[in-house]
Amino acid sequence: MTGKVFLWEMTYEEAGEAFKEADFIVLPTGSIEQHSIHLPLSTDSIRAEELTKYLVTHSGDLRMVMLPTLYYGQSNHHIHFPGTITLSEETYVRVLKEIAWSVKQHGGKRLLIVNFHGGNVAPIQMARLIIEREIGLKVYFVQWSGFANDLIREWAPGVPYGHSGFYETSMILKFRPDLVVREKMRKQEQRFHRERGERQPTRFTAAAYFEDNYITGGIGDPTLASAELADKIIPIVNQRIIEALIEDMKYE
Repeated sequence: MTGKVFLWEMTYEEAGEAFKEADFIVLPTGSIEQHSIHLPLSTDSIRAEELTKYLVTHSGDLRMVMLPTLYYGQSNHHIHFPGTITLSEETYVRVLKEIAWSVKQHGGKRLLIVNFHGGNVAPIQMARLIIEREIGLKVYFVQWSGFANDLIREWAPGVPYGHSGFYETSMILKFRPDLVVREKMRKQEQRFHRERGERQPTRFTAAAYFEDNYITGGIGDPTLASAELADKIIPIVNQRIIEALIEDMKYE
């Protein structure tokens, strides 16, 4: 390969060589949506960009090419908050399919989607099936936080760490601290909450819009955030992802 790993820095001759030699063509996926009153709309996309850059530059023996981050996501549930820009599920699936088609044309063997927004998960899973059936390109999927859950819980046991909470806030404190409105970091309010135990909820998680439950658009307690948490977990999670990819490649 050319030594370059970011597609946008390559000439087309370099890209042609890199696509054919890469183990994975990597697409980071984020969103432009509200992240409570203390984080920027680009929170998911900042994480997608920076953590995927880390992945492709710390990939061990795996050869990777990173595509530009897909900044727009499926964020209908946040649309009542100003600034949120969303694609429909149908459009999102089609965008992924057409990106995959392009990757296939240039000799890419595998598309790795690294996702950082929960609303993208369902359309990504649908797109995976369509891409593999209709285009014949292998699609791997990594939900970055899924490889980090235990490490995040260790930081603040028992504290919710979802949307705009201490985990996401820690990442933005590391990568773009200038965008964190620190004076507005406070414990987030919920309209209702109950312990479910082991029973699966029948409707609790199905609110049509985020503000139906989360008053200022966030979950948990961002005051517990620190860039130190990001520094601690990033190398560990990255190694877990690399090991999982290598293991799963054995079953192709």
